[in-house]
Amino acid sequence: MIKGPIQQEDIMIVIIYVPYIVAPRYIKQILLGLKREIDPNTIITGDFTTVLSALNRSPRQKINKETLDLIYTLDQMGLIDICRTF
Repeated sequence: MIKGPIQQEDIMIVIIYVPYIVAPRYIKQILLGLKREIDPNTIITGDFTTVLSALNRSPRQKINKETLDLIYTLDQMGLIDICRTF
C-alpha cells in the first residue's frame, strides 16, 4: 500500500497479488479489511488470478460460489474493474 499526494490529491495505491488456489476468498478478505480506508482516490491493482467477467471466460467455464460472492462484495463496495468498464 502506498499513500501520497499526486497533484494536490491524496491518493492510495493498493497492489495485490493473489495465488490462484485461494483467489476469490483471499481478495474478499483483503478488500473487507481495507474497507474503511478505501475512498474515491483509491486505486487497487494487481493480479487477482480469478475470472470476474464473462468477457474473460470461455462459454464452458463456470463461476464458482466463492467468485460469485466476491463479485457481489465488489459491487456492494462500489468497486469497478476499470479495464472492463472502458
